[in-house]
Amino acid sequence: MAQSEFRTYRRRETTRTSGFHTCEETTGGECIILHSKKIVQDKNILQLIFTRKNLKLIELFEQETSIIAFGGYIRSSKNIQVNYNLSFSIKSQVYKYKKYSFSSIDKNQWHNIGFHKEISTDNCSILDYAIVNMTIEGETGNILEFISFDLDIINKDSFFDNSLHKHFYQKTSMHIPYLYYLNSQLDINKYLKEKIKFIHGRLVILKSCNRCGRFLPINDEDEIKTLSFSLHCKKRAPCIHSSFRSYTITNLNDLTKTELDSFDLENSDGKIKVKSYYGHQLECKACKKFFVNAPLNPQRNPQQFKEDGLRRRAIEILVNELLGRNLIHFEFEKQTKKQFSEHIWNKFGKRCFKCQKKIPLEEMHLDHTMPLAYLYRLDETATCLCSHHNSQKRDRFPVDFYTKPELLNLSKITGLTVEQLHYRGINDQVLFLLLKNLYWYFDDFLMRPDYQKRRDGILTADKINDSLKRVIDGKVDLAEEYKKIYGEYPSSITIG
Repeated sequence: MAQSEFRTYRRRETTRTSGFHTCEETTGGECIILHSKKIVQDKNILQLIFTRKNLKLIELFEQETSIIAFGGYIRSSKNIQVNYNLSFSIKSQVYKYKKYSFSSIDKNQWHNIGFHKEISTDNCSILDYAIVNMTIEGETGNILEFISFDLDIINKDSFFDNSLHKHFYQKTSMHIPYLYYLNSQLDINKYLKEKIKFIHGRLVILKSCNRCGRFLPINDEDEIKTLSFSLHCKKRAPCIHSSFRSYTITNLNDLTKTELDSFDLENSDGKIKVKSYYGHQLECKACKKFFVNAPLNPQRNPQQFKEDGLRRRAIEILVNELLGRNLIHFEFEKQTKKQFSEHIWNKFGKRCFKCQKKIPLEEMHLDHTMPLAYLYRLDETATCLCSHHNSQKRDRFPVDFYTKPELLNLSKITGLTVEQLHYRGINDQVLFLLLKNLYWYFDDFLMRPDYQKRRDGILTADKINDSLKRVIDGKVDLAEEYKKIYGEYPSSITIG
């Protein structure tokens, strides 16, 4: 029996409707292809001033509060800094919003940017005007591209009651600007105070969401660095699922053959479709956050929330025991009489390596640098990250998360070679030890009482083994290897 036939844990009923089609106009399988708007900086500082007048305030979350939001997607040929100022008037009284600064935006990558400001609706219903001054600090000759910029009052009917209030404010910065539900197809000149003579930039794919019906950008040049949709087959690419892999081009007649030739296309069901390597989810990240995860999470008990943490701890213990090592925190303190976390914090200048913002020691997140999911041990090559960027990196390899200059700097700080930081693959040393110790893995490690417990009817050992199965992905079949040696399948996991 092949390991691919192992029973995987059953998805909860609620998640079965996660891809449900709730929008009459879109299925999540359509796209439009548009040109970004491009401009070349003729001075170091470029100011774009967006204005709106007579905006009606909409009370959200039953809080007597309205929210004005601004955002879009930007790309730069050189590293830049983007800052914002917001001013608005209510009954002729002018209010100025504190300047919002974002860390330097990496060159040659699309970035989603924006911000929002809460405004009390008590005794007022109209904004006389709102002005956003977006300042871009860069270099003369820098090429800037923009798409999907809007400035408006959030007017999402699902935000009117308080059912999604908590979810809106959870990790909000990670979901800007798509959680605002602004107009993603506006020309950037729409609300600019002084119109700019933009030229056509690169072509951008805007994919449909099957829930809200919006068309939002996907990063077809580097799909791993997602924009508005999560990937569908990140670990098992290329995606072979037609609903997630290819998108019917709805504005096909607006495109020339030369423009179309720049994309990977297929003719399916008599329609020209653009293909994605990893595939994308049918719903955008915002709809996933509010209408898939939010309804699911209240039905999960505290033990279910710990499932991912339990698997990660088990893999951490497995890797250390195979290597004959203790957890790095104990080893380091025993050898140096110092705290490991503080050592890494100081090593990185008390700053998040990705955004370079200073962070208190108690807010630092230790990242494995090379991902634990692929059997890399937490050791002195760890990286200091803030919670936001640690969440973004998760199980990504360094080469898929950092820029080339960042990788060079990371190599200097951690001691890992640039070649190691560019490597995408499992830790072969640990995999070799795992194969050498198959009996111990199945009949000792996975037989430990905590791993033989069932949570929601699922054996914890199955979840741990499934995690390994995903990352080994065809290199070797652990259960089959066990059977070759011992004549039967291991009893510590569920077969069939």
